[in-house]
Amino acid sequence: MEKNLYFDMIHETTENTENKEAISKLDWKFLISEIPENSLVLDARSEEEFKENTVKGAFNASFIRKPHGSSTKSMLKLSSYLQTIVNLSSNYENIVIFDEGIGMFAGKLCFLLKSVLDKNKNVYILDKIFNEIDLEKLQPGTEENVIQETEVKKPFSFKDIVPISFIQTNLVKVQLIDVRTKEEYEGLLPRYINPEPGSICGRIPGAIHFDWLELYDDNGHLLPKQLVIKKLRQANLILERPTILYDFNGARSCFVALVLKECKYRDVKVFLGSWLEWRKTKLPKQNVKIWYPEN
Repeated sequence: MEKNLYFDMIHETTENTENKEAISKLDWKFLISEIPENSLVLDARSEEEFKENTVKGAFNASFIRKPHGSSTKSMLKLSSYLQTIVNLSSNYENIVIFDEGIGMFAGKLCFLLKSVLDKNKNVYILDKIFNEIDLEKLQPGTEENVIQETEVKKPFSFKDIVPISFIQTNLVKVQLIDVRTKEEYEGLLPRYINPEPGSICGRIPGAIHFDWLELYDDNGHLLPKQLVIKKLRQANLILERPTILYDFNGARSCFVALVLKECKYRDVKVFLGSWLEWRKTKLPKQNVKIWYPEN
């Protein structure tokens, strides 16, 4: 099983519950501490983990873990899965999403659903690391609850997603933020988890850096909003300027976009193809290096 970012990030401390009182006081509108009744519950972990144990009645949305580029084919594939969720959601008042921690893949799915669903539909990320969920609420997932594709004729019009062509023509007009780790931004690693030998390191020219891990405490929980706002100000991220986020494959960017939007950043979009798509082109790159592990 692939080693997961969240287990690295929280230093194997998912059973530490000392901060639960502080966690309950977080004022992030896209987070929710418990799953309400009449909620469509989506498990964004792998299908293998889902079938081993998940929240009772949850559907598996492991498709969200795959990268999605700017091509019509890729967007059509993504839309076909999201259409299934849209259809399911018509029977529920809320949508609650979780993954291993509080972020990355749950954030990607939450951001995309908010981009295509009616504003009256409540979409939340569960404010719990998976190992903090009460065991009595868990059971093995079933094959019939694994999200499958629904045929669609054209992709959704994602209002907050931009293609690679938009980056090319607007690079100097926007605040382009690389939310990967410092090592990735500086061209020392191609990706934070499971870097592949022979992969291209680097960044998009003109991108400024904000490490998404700065948003979390030592236990893997999102920091209180006022502390996050302070960190964003210290990083000199401009509220009023149009902002585009990218990382390795778009997942971390979606979570950070949810945060920025709630912190009153006025025009926040995500380049979903991110570095994974950009590095395959002949477009300009900075800090370029072919990565191989040191012996």
